[in-house]
Amino acid sequence: MHNDVLGNIVRMTNKLENGMALAVHCKSGDDDLGPFVLQYDQTYGFSFQNGFFVRTQFYCSFTSNGDIKWFDIYIAGRDLCETCNWIIKQEGPCRLGKYAACYPWNKKLIM
Repeated sequence: MHNDVLGNIVRMTNKLENGMALAVHCKSGDDDLGPFVLQYDQTYGFSFQNGFFVRTQFYCSFTSNGDIKWFDIYIAGRDLCETCNWIIKQEGPCRLGKYAACYPWNKKLIM
């Protein structure tokens, strides 16, 4: 995981109830973080600087057993955490901590 002294951190942990591996590919308007695979209970994270005038947003595809889902893993304004810890479950991602919330998968996104 890449860490900056200042900035935001997003961490995702594979908690799929079926114990399957999870392929993840995250992007923003400016960055493509590339694909990676999380085994069950494994965590991946990335850090970034939130722009002053730019509203940062990262979206990811999550693929397990041929099933592809999409989610905006970080949206400035929604995600008020500097370190956002997520668990990825079959029914959708859940953010942990002070701003805990579970969300449904996005309807559809072409990446």
